[in-house]
Amino acid sequence: MQQSTTFDVAVVGAGVAGLAVAVGAAQLGLRSALVGPPAPARSAEPSAPFDLRIYAVAPAAVALLEQLKVWPAVDEARVQAVAKMRVFGDAGNELTFDAYQASLPRLATIVEESELLRALAAAAGFAPGLQRIESSFDALQQQGEAARLVLAGGQVIDARLVVAADGARSAVRAAAGINAEELSYGQTAVVANFACARPHGGVALQWFDPAEGVIALLPLPGDRVSLVWSAPAALAGALAADEASLAARLAARAQPHLGELTAIGPAASFPLRRITVDRMIGSRLALVGDAAHVVHPLAGQGLNLGLADVSELLRVLGGREDWRDPGDAVLLRRYERSRAEPVGAMRLATHALARLFSRGDALSREVRNLGLSAVNALPPLKNALIRHAAGPQARP
Repeated sequence: MQQSTTFDVAVVGAGVAGLAVAVGAAQLGLRSALVGPPAPARSAEPSAPFDLRIYAVAPAAVALLEQLKVWPAVDEARVQAVAKMRVFGDAGNELTFDAYQASLPRLATIVEESELLRALAAAAGFAPGLQRIESSFDALQQQGEAARLVLAGGQVIDARLVVAADGARSAVRAAAGINAEELSYGQTAVVANFACARPHGGVALQWFDPAEGVIALLPLPGDRVSLVWSAPAALAGALAADEASLAARLAARAQPHLGELTAIGPAASFPLRRITVDRMIGSRLALVGDAAHVVHPLAGQGLNLGLADVSELLRVLGGREDWRDPGDAVLLRRYERSRAEPVGAMRLATHALARLFSRGDALSREVRNLGLSAVNALPPLKNALIRHAAGPQARP
């Protein structure tokens, strides 16, 4: 086995959350390592097709990326502000969220995963004290004052703190013996991009249907939209296999708002599940992002929840006492306690909504549609919900 190198922080996983932690830790003056193969690079051509993986980034998450000096590097031509969101029930009821009425510049910003990765990777390249190690994680060992990571090929590194940012199937989480409970929703998310005949005006559209699932159309730059259809598994297979059929099924809902839709690339799909861990920390270990929690995408908050983990972990590390090292158990407990309530609340809300809107009985139908109408009739409540989703940094 090779001789080890010691870091203050070692982040395993080079996705959005992992890159953000690594960049932030390096900017705090901590000697950091980012472990894992880099994501495939997006084409640099301005006319490159939009990714299928699109995020609605909340203002609080944008604030974190601005703090890391990453957001200014995101290509403005590939982002789209969401000014309004219209949510439709299955009985004609509607709930509208409006950024202007909530005194916010926008509800969210639509951006591709690959564009975030590109900007974060560029920041990582300039971050002082950050070393990229492209080997895969193999094993985790505890060494008292440090944790030891064994990487593919036999490379060994030690770290005062290991951050597991290696996704829903986190190998680091498993190696640390942290249990993860998985619940399948029996649904599959079908994602695709479309050109629309009418301008979308920065409005996001969402429909709840107990037979067909949750259908969301998010605005992209230009007259284009991104579809995320959380459909029953049997229906999802048919939708993903036939682009023409997918566009035709959308037409009845979307045409009054967007006109004719034309597919601008193939569809893709992935199964939906909830993942709950029994703890977010271990000995010299913190979990962030999908390694710490996976929620139903109907509220579009998965990435925002993960970046909130990053923000809080960096806050705890930046505010630590001089005599505490980054992996001190007291610091890790501070991080876990601060994330318990927001993560639990988001998990409960998305799970309850997913269950409520998947039921076809008369009582559930009446409750959900009355709920949409009731909230829509209470502007102060709507605006409070908008500001809560935006995050503390965005509140007036």
